[in-house]
Amino acid sequence: ASTGAMLTYFALLTDLSVFSTRVSAFALVCSRVVSEVALFFFGITFFVAAFACGICALDQDNTDFGSIPDAALQLYKITFGMFSGYDQLEEDPALLLVCFVYVVTTVIFMMNLLIAQLNSAYQATRASTAARSSARQCPRSPSGAGRPLSAC
Repeated sequence: ASTGAMLTYFALLTDLSVFSTRVSAFALVCSRVVSEVALFFFGITFFVAAFACGICALDQDNTDFGSIPDAALQLYKITFGMFSGYDQLEEDPALLLVCFVYVVTTVIFMMNLLIAQLNSAYQATRASTAARSSARQCPRSPSGAGRPLSAC
């Protein structure tokens, strides 16, 4: 209960970001990028589940990859650089090949996809922020005379 209260308190502190333009822009970018990171983790989870099922269908005797949950855990460890049983993979060439394809797919393809997603989200946020700030700076006269809106 106290953890939830503290998280709520710190979430409310983000409202103070309006006092600094730089902090406000950073908070805006972070809030828009979180959804892209969530999509990335969904994609990683899909690849882990698919490769874990494929590894369990192989005729292999490695106990670390014996069941789907165990194989998924080991694949997550490989993704995050925490796997230490590479010497056991050399005993089974088919398992080694599948793990190699998994590493190429996730580390090279998915990491580049994450970078592209984050870049696209940042560019979209920057463009929308620039459009809003230029719309606020355009002076309008009450009578409708003055600079046309296309000149702003």
